[in-house]
Amino acid sequence: MCLALAGSAKLAVADEAVQQVLARMDKAANDFKAMTAQVTHIDHTEVLNEDTKEVGTVTMQKVRPGEIEGRVDFTVPDRKSITFQKRKLQEYLPKINTLQVFDLDKHGEQLDRFLGIGFGTSGTELAKDYDVSLLAKENTALHLRLVPKEAEARQYIQKLDLWIPDQGDPYPLREKIFEPSGNYMLVTYDELKINPPLKPDAMQLKLPSGFKTEYPGR
Repeated sequence: MCLALAGSAKLAVADEAVQQVLARMDKAANDFKAMTAQVTHIDHTEVLNEDTKEVGTVTMQKVRPGEIEGRVDFTVPDRKSITFQKRKLQEYLPKINTLQVFDLDKHGEQLDRFLGIGFGTSGTELAKDYDVSLLAKENTALHLRLVPKEAEARQYIQKLDLWIPDQGDPYPLREKIFEPSGNYMLVTYDELKINPPLKPDAMQLKLPSGFKTEYPGR
């Protein structure tokens, strides 16, 4: 009986912590306009048990409610730039002076929901699309797990882990995205700045003359 009561108390505390985080996200979503950060990106391939690590900078901005644009400029181990705008992903590879363009419109609704997670998405929207639970408190961060409620969404993303500061702004310090295959992507943000001034062309790729354009998958 005592164990059952203790378990119930822990669940109640965890649920309260989740509700507080979601409420902080509701407030932050209204104020969010843009972000910049140093980013470390690790891709894990389960079948090979291999990790690929890239380091660079990331910029995001909210164009309108529900629409986020992003740009990542990797510098390590190789230089490349990636932008995402209006459900189109562009990747420029300087070594071969090639721009690869991917039309992701067929995945549009799922991408729209996914891209804003942590930056610009309200807690109310998050709870609508995901079952949110608290896994642990780690130092000064809350480790949350998000599981998509819709079966269609789980075809792309099995679950997501977010590490959110337990006080102050509720922007993620780290994100871990699990695919159904067992592969995962781990993204860590450092030197995070919220609503910094951005130049009008901050999301535009500045391409040299003579670059080649490819459309993989067409």
